[in-house]
Amino acid sequence: MKAHSILDSIYTRFLLQLLILAFIPIVLVISIFFYMNQQNYASTKYELNNRVTDSIIANINNNLAFTTRTTQSLLSSSELISFLNNSYSMDNDYDNYISSIQNYIQATINADPRSDIYIYMDNPTIPMSMDVFYHLSDISGEAPVAEFLDSSRMEQWFCETDFKNLSNPYLFTTEKCFVYLRKAYDFRKNFLGLIVFSIPEKYFLSFENESNETVISAGNNRIINLSGSTLAKDTLSSIQDLQKTQSQMSGLLVTLNHPEDFPVTIITVTKNSNYGKILGIFLLTLGLFALLAILLCLRSLQQLERQMNQCLTAMDTSISNNYRTRIPISGNNEISHICRRINLLLTQAADLSQQNILKETSNKQSRLIALQHQINPHFIYNTMEVFSAKMKLYGHYEESDCLVAFANIFRYNISTNDALVEIRVELQQLRNYLRIQKLRYPKLSFASEIPEELMNALLPKFTFQPIIENAISHGISDSSQELSVTVTITRNDERLLFQMKDNGAGIPADKLQALNKLLHADGQSPDITSDGRSVGLRNVNARLELYFGKESRLSLSSSPGLETCISFEIPYRL
Repeated sequence: MKAHSILDSIYTRFLLQLLILAFIPIVLVISIFFYMNQQNYASTKYELNNRVTDSIIANINNNLAFTTRTTQSLLSSSELISFLNNSYSMDNDYDNYISSIQNYIQATINADPRSDIYIYMDNPTIPMSMDVFYHLSDISGEAPVAEFLDSSRMEQWFCETDFKNLSNPYLFTTEKCFVYLRKAYDFRKNFLGLIVFSIPEKYFLSFENESNETVISAGNNRIINLSGSTLAKDTLSSIQDLQKTQSQMSGLLVTLNHPEDFPVTIITVTKNSNYGKILGIFLLTLGLFALLAILLCLRSLQQLERQMNQCLTAMDTSISNNYRTRIPISGNNEISHICRRINLLLTQAADLSQQNILKETSNKQSRLIALQHQINPHFIYNTMEVFSAKMKLYGHYEESDCLVAFANIFRYNISTNDALVEIRVELQQLRNYLRIQKLRYPKLSFASEIPEELMNALLPKFTFQPIIENAISHGISDSSQELSVTVTITRNDERLLFQMKDNGAGIPADKLQALNKLLHADGQSPDITSDGRSVGLRNVNARLELYFGKESRLSLSSSPGLETCISFEIPYRL
């Protein structure tokens, strides 16, 4: 026999092909594909974030520049500066206020319709008017304003959060607005008050194609949600905690920008691709399936190799007869070795086939002999009928009827191999048996309470006779006693309840408990059956359990001197 190398083994070659030619290339190609798609998608989304952010920043800068120019225009008006700096006199200044100051302020307001402009005067002599002129003392106590007034800054932007929980009726509008505060001085550096611009946020945060996006206000952050879905509270909190200009988290791409001299941070959020998660899930699933496939292949191949080696060993022991080879052999693997052994067994297989033919012929002869032996019971039955006819000729009618009943029992026993019979047939068999017993016990009586529609239901053959025989054997002791036996059958849905009652001597309580324990136990107790009294009941009980399950076991109840009842349930079958 030629020795084979490792590469000749089916086990080794199959494993190498599985790993090298299939699994590794597929994993590499798919991994590269997903990685490149993820990078391209992320780059595209970052570009979208940057475009939106740049558009918003440009819009903010335009608004800042426009507000600065408008403020400078107001502060360049000598009439307004003189009006704010001097004490107000109704007689001297009212006409100037109406003809000059009011028209100038109204023209400035009309030039900037998006802004609410407020002038908080440090001069208490000038009355408030036009919903523009207010006294600085009315708001100077508010914390953000007071802090700004005490600082060295000339101007400052605020957002709605800076004025949270303030309810001053003289305070400028802050809800969903950005507020610009500018200190006003004359050319001698005398402080005149504050010029305030209150501008709705929408003019700062608008950008192209913003209708489907949402601007979320969160403290000093404005989150531009481009993801197309609602952001959860924990997600918003995590986004605000980010510090990097560009970040990825929870399937989102986040871009941060801090506009110079502006009170809020612009955070743009767009949806990241699921390629990374899909790739991870795919690789994990692929890895699990690959591992499972390899394990199954290894297991199957190991079993195959083990079986083939067992076959080789078994065949090696049967080569002693010098079998001739018939299968062409190629290669030097495990299968080729099996083929060699099979060829050696072909000649012996022909001999074994001839032996099987001889055995089959012998079995047929045995069956014929057994069939002939079955004729004998029928001969006995026919003989008993002859005896019965002869008894009637001599006037022994009762004995003749009993012999006929016995013959019927005998025929019932040999006439059919069916395990289940109709209740009608089984009941007739019971009457034949009781007819014989009345020769010994003349006062034996029998009654049946069985609806006609249940007569065709099926039950195991020889069920009634052993139970009634047990009642007669243990219910009366001599022929002078009376014994009444009743069979009752009732139907409850798809089950039949059988009750066999007698008014015999009854069963003592200890024996009754022992019998029920025996019939309802999986095992058997030899001490209970030593007197042979429960053999018939055990036989019926065992057959009922065999056909219908444990729920069909016999149950016994007895009141000594009154009544004994044996009952069981079986499925209703036709």
